[in-house]
This record gives sequence, C-alpha cells and structure tokens, in this order.
Amino acid sequence: MSDDNDRDANQALVELDKGLRSGGKGEGDQVECVISLSKVFDKHPFPIFINSACLKLSDCFNVSNNFVRLCIVRVLEESQKHLDKIHNVDEFIARIFQVVHSNDPVARAVTIRCLAACAPILAKRKNVHHAVLEALNSNDEIEVQASIHAVLEFSKVSQTFNKGSLDAIAHKIQIASVPMKLQLFLPFSTWMHHRQ
Repeated sequence: MSDDNDRDANQALVELDKGLRSGGKGEGDQVECVISLSKVFDKHPFPIFINSACLKLSDCFNVSNNFVRLCIVRVLEESQKHLDKIHNVDEFIARIFQVVHSNDPVARAVTIRCLAACAPILAKRKNVHHAVLEALNSNDEIEVQASIHAVLEFSKVSQTFNKGSLDAIAHKIQIASVPMKLQLFLPFSTWMHHRQ
C-alpha cells in the first residue's frame, strides 16, 4: 500500500513539473496545474512531496506573470496547514522574495500577499518583516493593501514582528499624506494580535 502512495506522489510530482513547464505553450494548462495543487497536497501530505512541490511552485512564481503568481498565492493560502513540511524554507522563500524588488507594483503586491500566506513559516525572518513594512510606504494602493493584509498575518504569528512594526506604523501615521482610514487601522492591526 505504501508503494502505491509513493508511486502516486511521484506521478503527481511528474505531472506538476510537466504542468508548470507548460507556461510557454499555454497559460491555461499552467494555471490548471497550479489550482489543482491544494487537493493534491491534501491527498499526498508527505513532507518530501510538499517540499519538492513547493520548491517547484517558488520557481514558477519567480518567472511567471502576475495571474499565475496570484494562483500560487491562493494555493499557499489554502494549504497553510502543509507549509510546515517545507524543509528548504530558505530556498523556497529566496525564489519568491526576488519578485519583491520588481518595478511592477502589482508583482510586488502579489509577492507581499504570498509572504503573508507563508507567515507561519516566515515568522522570524527580519528581511521579510522589512519588505512587508516597506510596502506600507508605496505610492500604489494595491501594494499598500497587500502590506496591510501582511501586517495582520504576521502580527498573528510573530511577536518579533509586532515589536518591530510599531515604530514603522507610528511613523506612517505621522505622515500627513496617509489616508485617515489607514491611520486609524494600522495601530489596531498590530495591537489586536500583540501578545505579552
């Protein structure tokens, strides 16, 4: 029985690899492959499978368009319970993190949302904390909204983030150009999840 599960998981990895590489032939096949991964993760919740599949996803995230990236974010959000099975977190996040330096504000926003989806495994990563807080300073509303979402997600899992973010949020509130709703929201977002 175990051999059948191993064979199924190996076959699923081969199909994943094939589907993710189909990006040049047609985005539809690639998107279909990505979207199906939540169910595949539930069917094959083995650490080796999850780790390998997530590394392939991070490669795909790095080189794909924003729509495919957003699909990857959705899969990671739906599969948060499996993220602790990623053994190569440094490799996984390094591939995704490269996109945070893009000139495209939508790509940066999707990347910030991806980091938020992975908050439970990135709770102590200061470079990730910095990127999330830096996005609050963006002139692009979509990127700021993604950053607010990420602030909430990291506040739930990281006391270190809470302590470090208070100064950045206080500074943001003091800037006159910040919309009032953002000024009111930010202090409460970290306060809500702050644990003594």
